[in-house]
Amino acid sequence: MSTDEDLEFRSHGIPTTNEEFDESLFKDLCDSHCHPHDDLNNLSQIYQLKTGHITIMGVRQDDWDVVAQVATESNKQYEKRCIPCFGIHPWFSHFVMTQDESQKSPEEYYSTILKSSKKEELDEMIEALNKPFPYDVWYSNLRQRLTDYPYALVGEVGIDRSARLLPGGAIEWHGRKPTQVQTSIEHQLAIFDIQCQLARELNRGISVHCVQGQGHLFEFLKKQSSQFSTRQLKKLKKVPNTLRMCLHSFGGAPATITQFLELKGFEVYVSFSVCINARLLPAKKLVELIKVVPEDRILIESDLNSPRGVDICMVEITKIVAEARGWTIQQTVETTNKNWKKFINF
Repeated sequence: MSTDEDLEFRSHGIPTTNEEFDESLFKDLCDSHCHPHDDLNNLSQIYQLKTGHITIMGVRQDDWDVVAQVATESNKQYEKRCIPCFGIHPWFSHFVMTQDESQKSPEEYYSTILKSSKKEELDEMIEALNKPFPYDVWYSNLRQRLTDYPYALVGEVGIDRSARLLPGGAIEWHGRKPTQVQTSIEHQLAIFDIQCQLARELNRGISVHCVQGQGHLFEFLKKQSSQFSTRQLKKLKKVPNTLRMCLHSFGGAPATITQFLELKGFEVYVSFSVCINARLLPAKKLVELIKVVPEDRILIESDLNSPRGVDICMVEITKIVAEARGWTIQQTVETTNKNWKKFINF
């Protein structure tokens, strides 16, 4: 990596430990959430990463093939070098229908789940969008992927109240100004719920994206959690699996972390990155967040959409966590490695 790129990822302003990173620790470093396969021109660089384990996120059906390809190739090097994840990201949740919605025409469906303050813009969007995938199609595809890869997780999934659709329903963000069209939070939660239920059934972890929706997410999970009270569990012949959930690049209020951790029926992990947290949060808040997470639930990630920068970002977030927690670098790597293995059910 060039010096300029190196500097770019180190220019975050968050306190880091002065201890040097021992290169021998790379093999135990676990990136719990990333998208290096988005950079199709540099896929070969993924196999040259020093970071020992990566967890790569599929966000819509048309990138699941690449996720599978990268995982298969990476894991020829050694076991579980790359954990593939398949899911429908909230940015693309409008492309998939629930069971009930699958009876509607595309126009009726989009009119129900999309909203905008500009009617003309909404009408243009509905006309431009490709036909949505009926429930039976995308759900069976997701289930099949998880069956084909017994160690795969579900992700990236979640909710995003800030997301706007791109003109013409485009999926590539570069240089495009978003419209005012949004997918309803109700639909996002419905698609999220379907994926959560599947993950719980198959005992897979899920990686969760949540922007401007911590309240909605917590209330949703709280309702699910009520099914895991001692009284409710006594009524069941078989106790459902605990759902392992990573709140990736978490930037909510520190107090909410404790609320999430107390939810019955869930095993919640919290992950931090340079790319999102160190760049977008005040230093004081990020340090406080890192301190609040219990030692056995903290994870680290790069969240980069290219292999370029993954190694340096993983070193930087390790140094940030070490400084915030008062740990050595080795302790930070070992702790997050152990937690990652529990999260993915290694």
